[in-house]
Amino acid sequence: MRIIIDRNIRGAEATFGQLGELVPMEGRDIQKNHLDGADLLIIRTATQANAELLEGTSVRFVGTTSIGTDHLDIPWLESKGIGLANAPGCNADSASQYTLAMAWLACQRLGRKLLDSRVGIIGRGNVGSRVQTLLTALGVETVANDPPLTDQGVMGLVSQAEALACDIVCLHVPLTTDGPYPTLHMIGSEQLAQMPEGALLLNSARGNVVHGDALLEAMREGRVHAALDVWPNEPLLDPELLARSAVATPHVAGYSDDGKRNGAWMVYEAYCVQAGIEPLTRGEQGQGRSSMTIRNPELALNEALETACFVYRHDYALRALAGLPSGQIAPGFDRLRKEYPYRRDFHGWDVTCDEQSAAKTLSALGFRLDGAGA
Repeated sequence: MRIIIDRNIRGAEATFGQLGELVPMEGRDIQKNHLDGADLLIIRTATQANAELLEGTSVRFVGTTSIGTDHLDIPWLESKGIGLANAPGCNADSASQYTLAMAWLACQRLGRKLLDSRVGIIGRGNVGSRVQTLLTALGVETVANDPPLTDQGVMGLVSQAEALACDIVCLHVPLTTDGPYPTLHMIGSEQLAQMPEGALLLNSARGNVVHGDALLEAMREGRVHAALDVWPNEPLLDPELLARSAVATPHVAGYSDDGKRNGAWMVYEAYCVQAGIEPLTRGEQGQGRSSMTIRNPELALNEALETACFVYRHDYALRALAGLPSGQIAPGFDRLRKEYPYRRDFHGWDVTCDEQSAAKTLSALGFRLDGAGA
């Protein structure tokens, strides 16, 4: 079996490597001629899996190790009898924890306290629900809006207008263009005008959920702030939008080692089910554990979030792209994603913190505590 696979998929050898010959490639470089004789195509969001790429090829299964599927032409794939799978929820812990770290840093830069804010979560699925759980563990007031869940009878949700009326608005929806609740450009001028003066919009979902021109105009007028991990029309970032954002990172919220390996395993297992193959037993997803020692209990949360998620480091790296010629910004964006360093989810960290209250807070977020504070 010949398997064309994005070279940046972690855990490829332990999963698809057991099925046949792996041909690793850069996701954006995969072309139709590369698929000659290929049986499987395993990708991430950088590759568009559609008729233009796949018509006339031997590929019979397409798997994406991402949550989203907006880069897959699902109706066309199904019409051709090509199997497909994605990995919903694979990096939900990673993305939610990174979102918390982004919100924390943005509030610091804006001179406010996250713990004193009211947060509106739009999209309470795998990621949004975890963001709400993390914020609740810190005592932050939250509300959540999710029309599809409301239609299913889920209680405790609010209208979009009420979510937009919060100090911070977090977006956690897929990018869709049809159905009863399409999300393409769901946040435009009208929605931004409903946000309070000086509110923070945080997007770690999909860039084009937000209308870029409308957001930039609202930021120019000083009406709203933004913390963005995903960008309209990425990787072609608008340098002004980048410069005006309170926090700016290169679409890496879900990029923990745990999340990447989960994605590979989920797609591998889905393929095995479709092919009638007994999958291997899933082993430990991370490669070892990480550790940290809290030196200043008063800054424990700040220290833990930056150590585990290092948002500041990637904010700095992405902003450095703004000074490059326009033709170099997109390659630079892709490079930052490709070279993203090893990161564990909170449960993969052993934390030493001798102050009991700080240790209790970190434990509530999912860190494993050692020492006297545990």
